[in-house]
Amino acid sequence: MLLGSRTAYTVGLILLLLLLLASVSLPARSVAQIDPVTLAPGFEATTRPGSLFADPLNVPDFVDAFSGPVAMAFDWRGRLFVGTYPGRILILLDNDGDGRADQVKTFASGLLIPLGLEFRANGDLFITSNLLRGVGRIIRLRDTNGDDVADQITTIIDNLPSQGAHQTNKLKFGPDGLLYFSQGSSTDNGTPAVNEPPEGPLNATILRVDVDSPTPQAEVFATGLRNAFGIVFHPENDQLFATDGGSGELGQVPDISPLEEVNWIVQGGKYGFPGCEGVPVPVADNPACAGVRAPMTTFGQHLTPTSITFYTGPQAGDSRNQMLVTLFKHLPGRGGDLERFILTGNATSGFQTTQVLPAIAEFGLIDPNDGPVDTAIDPISGDIYVARFDPVNHADPNEHHHFIYRIHRTGSDSLPFIGPPRPSAIKAGSSGVTISIITRHVKPGAVVFDVSDNVALATRQGSSSFELLADLPASLLATERTITLEVRNPGDVGSNQQMFMVTKGDPGPPPVDKAPQLTSMFVYKKKRARVIEQLFVGMNAKKFRLVVSGTDFDSGAQLLVNNVALGLESVSATELVAQLTNEMVAAPGDLTVQVRNSTGKTSNTLKLTVSP
Repeated sequence: MLLGSRTAYTVGLILLLLLLLASVSLPARSVAQIDPVTLAPGFEATTRPGSLFADPLNVPDFVDAFSGPVAMAFDWRGRLFVGTYPGRILILLDNDGDGRADQVKTFASGLLIPLGLEFRANGDLFITSNLLRGVGRIIRLRDTNGDDVADQITTIIDNLPSQGAHQTNKLKFGPDGLLYFSQGSSTDNGTPAVNEPPEGPLNATILRVDVDSPTPQAEVFATGLRNAFGIVFHPENDQLFATDGGSGELGQVPDISPLEEVNWIVQGGKYGFPGCEGVPVPVADNPACAGVRAPMTTFGQHLTPTSITFYTGPQAGDSRNQMLVTLFKHLPGRGGDLERFILTGNATSGFQTTQVLPAIAEFGLIDPNDGPVDTAIDPISGDIYVARFDPVNHADPNEHHHFIYRIHRTGSDSLPFIGPPRPSAIKAGSSGVTISIITRHVKPGAVVFDVSDNVALATRQGSSSFELLADLPASLLATERTITLEVRNPGDVGSNQQMFMVTKGDPGPPPVDKAPQLTSMFVYKKKRARVIEQLFVGMNAKKFRLVVSGTDFDSGAQLLVNNVALGLESVSATELVAQLTNEMVAAPGDLTVQVRNSTGKTSNTLKLTVSP
């Protein structure tokens, strides 16, 4: 069980196949039923199945009970990755920009119960996975050839204690570069039930791990968190915050279950489980409260707070960095919504929250046991995506409420949006550069505009419907400066603005999230510094240098010839220089030349011929 007590009514996100409700059939409803979603003034969304961003009608994986979305994350290109309960990682694409996914790709499968998805800056996707035999894992997924299918699946940490009431939950990279994740408790209230394991040292904690270590080990960061399902770092002050679901069963009389929480998480902090949960002011005469940090915000019993994030992006406006929390359960008059809070304070004096009413969205009661489980914000547009999970069997297989809502500011769909340009900087005096910009809501004829110089740039379609390519000529790159960019639709409707830096020195390799690309190569003789037109068998290859040019080479890139890494003499984001070896010219034939980044992503192939 993930989030709540063990009764049928409070099952919430019970994701074990032994869930009692898995065999219960509910009365069928028409799939065209309007989902009773209430939105705050200034927000809009489609709410009818068949027009949502994703539902069982356009995502086949959402058709059955336990098959729906449990985690989401956007990559740097603004593509939504979704983890489903059975362990498929999907890419949901809206190619025509109408707000509904029209293409579903399978990135990976067989990764059971991936409750957390998180991209690293280099493009690696990390997930949590929970096997039915009670083992939690942290897994890294890589797509090394850019075909949108993970071809490297590596277990970073295995045998996490997920055999009890809760599992290995969500995960986030911290400002220190370490990966943080939440590990649920083994018991409901600290006392093991029959055939249930007791609490272990890693249960009811937030853990962190150095994923680059040759022997990654989970380190306890904070304790006393029964089920810190959602975790997030503040985008500006870098502090860690987490939700926590409380113990106890719905329906007991009197109901003495604790309140549920949002906590500010500090290293070494104790948060009250078991025995001091949901207490706004820890009770001094309760031994379980000794040294416990009080929650920052509490919710009513059994509401089950799930995801937590901060409102960012171009639509946030004066609500920027508000704390957004989803409540899974919808009890009479309470819960089932996307709540928002203003966060004040600092790491010295502490943090306080002020609730903003009304909630951004109230997801009305369709069934008592399904609700929102995760939230992700499109980094390009700032649209808010909320995943709803339904673990209940229905007589009509089309009635499973596995939904992904897209919530946005009223009128924002008529405006173009853009992400940061790639590359984001270039050395002054360069001969020119082509930049890539990921967009939303651009129309045919849209132009990338250099606002700083009042110049429309040569613009063309990129490799997808939401990518534009634009050329910055040498005349704009002569001196150190900042260039302001925007995209303008026909009719002069402008997007948000992004910055491109022309730097005094070499800006160095850009952050790389995609496979490197080779554009050209040549060989020269080092001593005489002249280009060699042809290689022949038996040459003294150690006198020659291979130079390859392209894009998106990272600082750890390797130059491969026939899949053998050469010794590098020079590395930049666009050029690698390496010494050839005599073994490579020992026989006639074609040599394959590629670049492989430190992420494992590999470029296209060029051929270097050795003549007889």
